[in-house]
Formats: sequence, C-alpha cells, structure tokens
Amino acid sequence: MVRRYVLLMKPNVIWLLVFASVAGYLVASEGAPDVWKLAALVLVGVFSTGGAAAFNMYYERDVDSVMSRTMKRPLPRGLVSPVAASAYSYALMLLGVLLSYVLLGPVPTLFVLLGMFSYVVVYTVLLKRRHWSNVLLGGFAGNAAFLTGWSLASHIGLEAVLLSFTIYMWIPAHIWSLAIRYSDDYRRASIPMLPVVLNYSESVKVVALLNIAATAYMWLVYLYLMGANLVMLLFVAPSVVSVMQSLKAFRNPTPEIFWGMFKASSPVLTLFLATLILSSALGV
Repeated sequence: MVRRYVLLMKPNVIWLLVFASVAGYLVASEGAPDVWKLAALVLVGVFSTGGAAAFNMYYERDVDSVMSRTMKRPLPRGLVSPVAASAYSYALMLLGVLLSYVLLGPVPTLFVLLGMFSYVVVYTVLLKRRHWSNVLLGGFAGNAAFLTGWSLASHIGLEAVLLSFTIYMWIPAHIWSLAIRYSDDYRRASIPMLPVVLNYSESVKVVALLNIAATAYMWLVYLYLMGANLVMLLFVAPSVVSVMQSLKAFRNPTPEIFWGMFKASSPVLTLFLATLILSSALGV
C-alpha cells in the first residue's frame, strides 16, 4: 500500500530536483552549511516536488493509461483511486509549503511556490496537452528548485540566476530525447511534444543541438563563475559522453540513440552539480 503512494511522487524524477535545491544551498553556503537547514530543505523538497508529481499523475491518469511507458503506474492500474490521489497530492503540496515557511522562511517559500506553479499549473494543466512550449515554460520549476536552496543561504544575484539556468537549459533535451524514443506514445495520447509536432529529421537536429548547448552552457557558466581549476576535471568525462551522444544522434538518429541520451542526461547534470558543490566547498 505504501509503495503505491511513494510511486505517485515519482521518486525517480524528483530526486534530481531535490538535489538541485541542495546544490543551490551548499554552493551559496560556501562550505559552511547548517546541517539542520539542509535537512529541512530536503524534507520540504520531497513534500513539495512529490506533491506536484502526484498531482501530475492524478491529472494525467487518462493519458497514462494509453501510453506504454506509463500504463503500469498506480492510477491506470487502479491501485489508487483518483480521489485519494488528488487528496494526497494537495496534502503533500500544502505540507511542503507550510514546512517551508516555518523552517526555511518566506523567500525560499516563494521559490517553492514558483516551482509548484510552473510544474502543476503551467506545464501540467495549461500547456502539456495544448502546445509544444510546455517544456520550455514549465521548465522554470528547475530554476526554482535551485533558487530555493540558494535563497536559504544567501541573496539572489546574477551568480544564482546563471547557475539556475543550467537546469533550465538541460530540461528540453532531457524531456524531448525521451519524447523521440516514445513518440508513438505521445502521438497516441495527443500530447504535442516538439518531436511530435516536428518531423523526425528536424526533431533529431533540434534535440541533439540542444543537448550540446546545455553542456556548453554548463562549462561557460562554471568557468565564468568558478574559474579554471582542477575540480572541473570531474565534469570532463560526463561532458564528453553528452556530446558523443549528440554526435551519434546526427550520424545514426535512431530512437535507441535518444534513449541513451535520455539515460545519460541525468548523470550529466548530477555530476555538474556535484562539481559545483565540491568547488565551492574547497574554495577554488
């Protein structure tokens, strides 16, 4: 029973958003984090992002039931009722906001609310079924996660905004590479993801170039803000993997190549954030 409700929170998705908020806090703390604040940030992140993900599952239960990738989720299988899933999602989001206000303060809470609004309202309700820009406009949830953590430790300035956009830049290629792999699913469900709206050859070029652009942006921001140092060597291997995936996509644009790009993209962002954390902690 418990596992069904855990799955509604999309743990395989939200962990990276929670880690992004942790990265924002640790980088802004400059090597001197408060353990209790960090624990509270993780707790708030799990509830707020998990609640938003559960709402997405509730709202898209009809779509999930016709897509091969999602038809085994708890709602399509009838393991959780729509009423229970809806109440659960709202309870988690409310708890996340309340805990954020009490434990983190008003400014981080504003970014928690912005993240939920971007994902729940902009992406899920307003745009996902209507327009291919759903990912672009809903992607600010990634910025909000990073800025939630940053604002807990420091004021929001240019450095914080530039770093938050590494997540925003990463999101389109991440989602659209998955959409290429499961384009038949998205067509069957009438979800206008970019690879469904464009023809296949155009989609391949756009997504492959965006993947390279996201990796390049990470490097440019890192060098601009952190400077050249030995820590950045940790990000060389994932960068090479990311670019190689795009080059493979140009040469042999099969759905399997884009599945590989999708699978590699989360480790790339994770290692970039880890490189930021380590660089900040060492003061280099």
